[in-house]
Amino acid sequence: VADAGNSRDMTVLARLVGAAPIEALPAVAALHRLGGAVSGSLDGVEGVPDHVAAQLDALRQRASLHNLLITGTLDEIKRRFDEGSVRWVVMKGPVVARLYPQMGDRSYADLDLLVDRRDYPTAMQILESIGLQHVIRNWALAEEMLAGQVEMVGRGVRVDLHWHLHYAHEDRTFYKIDPEAMIERRRTVTVSGVQAPTLDPTDTVIKLAFHAARSDGHRLMWFKDIERAVSVDRPDFDELIERCCAYRCAPPVGLMLERARTMLDAPIPSEVIRELTPPSLSVANRLVAAVVDPVQFDERPTITRAFTRSVRSSAMASITAVPARALRTLRRRVSPPAENETDDPNEKASYLDAVVSTTQN
Repeated sequence: VADAGNSRDMTVLARLVGAAPIEALPAVAALHRLGGAVSGSLDGVEGVPDHVAAQLDALRQRASLHNLLITGTLDEIKRRFDEGSVRWVVMKGPVVARLYPQMGDRSYADLDLLVDRRDYPTAMQILESIGLQHVIRNWALAEEMLAGQVEMVGRGVRVDLHWHLHYAHEDRTFYKIDPEAMIERRRTVTVSGVQAPTLDPTDTVIKLAFHAARSDGHRLMWFKDIERAVSVDRPDFDELIERCCAYRCAPPVGLMLERARTMLDAPIPSEVIRELTPPSLSVANRLVAAVVDPVQFDERPTITRAFTRSVRSSAMASITAVPARALRTLRRRVSPPAENETDDPNEKASYLDAVVSTTQN
């Protein structure tokens, strides 16, 4: 993901290409969803086999076509949501891909929509009316977990309809994130010609970093997203610190900002990271990263991934989260939820009522 027009970068890249197992590059680039960016960076670099360059270019083309498909659906969703007075924003996906220099640099799988919980039933009904269907069928379990999102598919796209950034209520108890405040602060950006609401620059960085931490922090794309968001949108770091402290998510956000700064030279002041991250967690982060690098070429479990997703609002909360999470996992394996794939409309209505009436942040 270097600057292909910089002769020094190209010399360094040529040296790396000669030393790397270059045949594996397309698969790794696809895993990290940066095939287009890698393709552009290697354009004109000596030593890249033609078939490797062709595979990387194919990743760019697929990402570009997928982006057009997603934004076409987004255009219709925007029109229908606006007609229904739905309060909403687009998270990640196309609004993050727009931060990269070229279309197709950053691929993504789905369209993440965050909707005010009071408008959640209306938003779901609108998506159903344009042909999207639910993946979920166990609405009773969704209500029990007070699920923060529902996945829907159709028309060649996948939509994650969120009312919260966290899926399960038991995870939300560690934090005080306020999705409704985030929606109130929304701004409008242009995505392939579509005017779409999204999070403000500061909330965008918080969302990207928080999502990276909760997803194990092991994919390069998440750190590149942070670097792009900071470089392009220039968030207010003082406001970022204040919001993270209020949301009790400062440590996980701080650790991800530190990794983006270390790996990709993201323009994030070191004092911001120090304000967000307790010294003990910073030390622990460096220790586990020394054992196993955060960025991996596969999806195998690692100690670094386990540490990353266990970081909470303080060092003590992070320590206690590890056995608590292990206990929950064991409990689910020993006593899994009862089968209930009935798609019962009454259970669905009950879940939606629970979402609208909840006071959880």
